[in-house]
Amino acid sequence: MFVKRDTTGSICAVSLEKTPDINEPISGSSPELVKFIGAEQRLPELDPLRESDLAMSRVLEDLIDLLIDKKLIQFTELPAMAQQKLLARQSLRTQCRLDLLGDNDADDEQIPMI
Repeated sequence: MFVKRDTTGSICAVSLEKTPDINEPISGSSPELVKFIGAEQRLPELDPLRESDLAMSRVLEDLIDLLIDKKLIQFTELPAMAQQKLLARQSLRTQCRLDLLGDNDADDEQIPMI
């Protein structure tokens, strides 16, 4: 795990991967990290933003699939980490569908293009 700190030295962002902005390594069991994650989860005003982020990530997955299907991009043109993440998500979604046989997932329904 990696963290970013604000000007006071407090954690202000966390990432599982090192990024240019979030690059200080930290143990997942660090009390400071545990406190930050716990505090972040208790901020109800962020819930709509988190829900929007989840929905948007699904939109981006579907957009990437569409671009690949229409042969506008090739899967292999994506960065290796993006390929790994997309394959992992695809595998998880497939597993969830197998676990929920018979359920209709509204997110997986095709929306007619206008």
